[in-house]
Amino acid sequence: MPSIKKYTKRPWLPEKAPFSGYRHHNTGFYQSRKWRSLRALKLERSPLCEECQRKGIFTPAQMVDHIVPINKGGAPLDMDNLQALCNKCHAAKSARDKSITH
Repeated sequence: MPSIKKYTKRPWLPEKAPFSGYRHHNTGFYQSRKWRSLRALKLERSPLCEECQRKGIFTPAQMVDHIVPINKGGAPLDMDNLQALCNKCHAAKSARDKSITH
């Protein structure tokens, strides 16, 4: 019968705080009613990816992204700080934002 591997403490490694990733400190905000309704309104007004439209491509938007990230001082609930993006454009922008931060 296989046994479950137990957690082994490694004193030579620094302790990690739970959810110490890039975006986890905003999780409560993204689950709030205000954000969900603003997100739905933005997608209703801009159903196509704004980044793809600038390139002449018409792709449905799946994400609402903060142009200036919240953790860099962007207004969390300002419609002017939001853009509708497809998954591919959102992943690329998030990677650029993360590489600038770190």
